[in-house]
Amino acid sequence: CFDEFNRIPIEVLSVVATQVKTILDATIRFADPENRVGEYKTLPAGTPPLKVGDYDFFGQEIGLVPTCGFYITMNPGYAGRTELPENLKALFRSCAMIRPDLAMIMENMLMSEGFVTARPLAIKFNTLYALSADLLSKQAHYDWGLRAVKSVLRVAGKLKRAEPKVNEEAILMRALRDFNTPKIPANDIPVFLRLISDLFPGLELATNVDEVLKETAIKVSRKNGFQSEDVFIAKVVQFQELLDVRHSVMLLGPPGAGKSTIYQTLVACKNVDQPKPLCVYEAVNPKAVTSDELYGYMTLSKDWKDGCLSIVMRNMCKCWQPYTSAQTDQWVVLDGDIDAVWI
Repeated sequence: CFDEFNRIPIEVLSVVATQVKTILDATIRFADPENRVGEYKTLPAGTPPLKVGDYDFFGQEIGLVPTCGFYITMNPGYAGRTELPENLKALFRSCAMIRPDLAMIMENMLMSEGFVTARPLAIKFNTLYALSADLLSKQAHYDWGLRAVKSVLRVAGKLKRAEPKVNEEAILMRALRDFNTPKIPANDIPVFLRLISDLFPGLELATNVDEVLKETAIKVSRKNGFQSEDVFIAKVVQFQELLDVRHSVMLLGPPGAGKSTIYQTLVACKNVDQPKPLCVYEAVNPKAVTSDELYGYMTLSKDWKDGCLSIVMRNMCKCWQPYTSAQTDQWVVLDGDIDAVWI
């Protein structure tokens, strides 16, 4: 199964089409027992789940089990994606997908997180995201789909378990507000907060802020010669909150907005009063190297050649120097312009 198949360059897709056609032709040929050799002639006709013979795959003899299959997933029309060539399209049967029923998914996930009034809360949740997609400005980084829903529900479940006696509506409202406001520009904030107040009338919970981290960020900022502006400190705290529920986080903004300073300040906060750094990072400019140099690639002799990210990730995972098992946070930072090729 090949995921995001149309990310592959068109030159490679043409080669893939030839390879797939070779395997399919062998499957058709060996479906007739008369075309098989030796002991394979006695096997049932068609496509039994057994090896039915060997065929030439670009200079290599490979055994064929005719029940093998090829499956690809793709999102047509996205930036950085390739249109599949016609000879490759002809080898696959297309299957269109429909949008998931978010309300039902929300209801089930809310129940699994311990919410008793899951159905009405799911309706409000779904309504908020549908209205947000329609009424807020169109931003490239906005995501009102299933990935964002699951992240919010994980946060809501965490809050529910921390405060089991608090009103469930208030808990979900806080999760929706606190998780989404960091990614919403200033001009959209009033609209979003008004939507929340309309869907959750009469509910008002203070933002759950990590006061210790906030105070530490203020001290670190002053020590580094920065002004400890409320907005900047809030972004440092929000960055940590997102890291708690996401494997990776994007800091978006124009040049000079303080993106690099935000993550560097959070690193410094984690290392305050520590004899050795507990949080380390490796910064890479993804636009300074090619895609192959960034991720790694397979050579013509079928040897793997490491890229920047694979080298750093392996060193971090295996705790090779300068990384150690005592470090609680190890980050790979891709500090540069975003495009559809490397992301």
